[in-house]
Amino acid sequence: SQVFYLESCESGSIFEGILPNNLNIYATTASNAQESSWGTYCPGEIPGPPSGYDTCLGDLYSVAWMEDSDAHNLRVETLGQQYQVVKKRTGTANSGGSSHVMQYGDLGLDVEDLFRYIGTDPANDNLTATGDNSLVPALASKHVNQRDADLVHFWHKFRNAPERSAKKVEAQQQLADAVSHRAHVDSSVDLIVKLLFGNNEDVKSIIRAGKPVVDDWDCLRSLVRTFETHCGSLSQYGMKHMRTFGNMCNAGVNKERMDVATKQVCTNFPANPWSSLQRGYSA
Repeated sequence: SQVFYLESCESGSIFEGILPNNLNIYATTASNAQESSWGTYCPGEIPGPPSGYDTCLGDLYSVAWMEDSDAHNLRVETLGQQYQVVKKRTGTANSGGSSHVMQYGDLGLDVEDLFRYIGTDPANDNLTATGDNSLVPALASKHVNQRDADLVHFWHKFRNAPERSAKKVEAQQQLADAVSHRAHVDSSVDLIVKLLFGNNEDVKSIIRAGKPVVDDWDCLRSLVRTFETHCGSLSQYGMKHMRTFGNMCNAGVNKERMDVATKQVCTNFPANPWSSLQRGYSA
């Protein structure tokens, strides 16, 4: 048997409608198929990162399951018990920003001890309590949408740089580039949807519960690469539009129609690292 812990935005989409329940594979994800995950221990939070760190130190979901594992005897705590703990710490009970932790695959495996999959700390062998959040450090009072983690980084880098210094100018440019890239990606996708579907923007919000994001994965790959060829890289931020591209495929849009639309919308794209295709396509 095999166990997955998957941290990413829309991480549920990796397994929803795809992973069957009879392969002896159990998976938990940081979020469902249509929402962001959240960063924690970020600048400005309490508790936050050490002085001098201008970035979030972890993802809320991953921090939750790793801190739970550090605090308990994994010879007696089960996958299912940890799932409930992590779901509570990461989920809607957390007012600082939350996502829905999910489980997929062979849910019958959740009665098995964690030790079988990730080992345990011998120092915890005498502990008997499981699922007790009092043993786990308190999470920060608020969290950062993972899509915005780079903005938090550049903002704090800018704010903390000495006035009129080269570092200040550099951080300001990095922040401006990131914001410009986001605006370009969002407006480009909106205009392409309008060209292809008119005033019907439902394609951006259709959710097929219990089914994969797209029926034809080759189509999804071709639409994303066509968009990025003419409009620049989606980057991590722009990956939030992946469902829209999937819905375009499901609605019958092919590479040729996408090519015509993207050429009309994107005569060029911003000359910054975010839009560059130097690191390759997103799909």
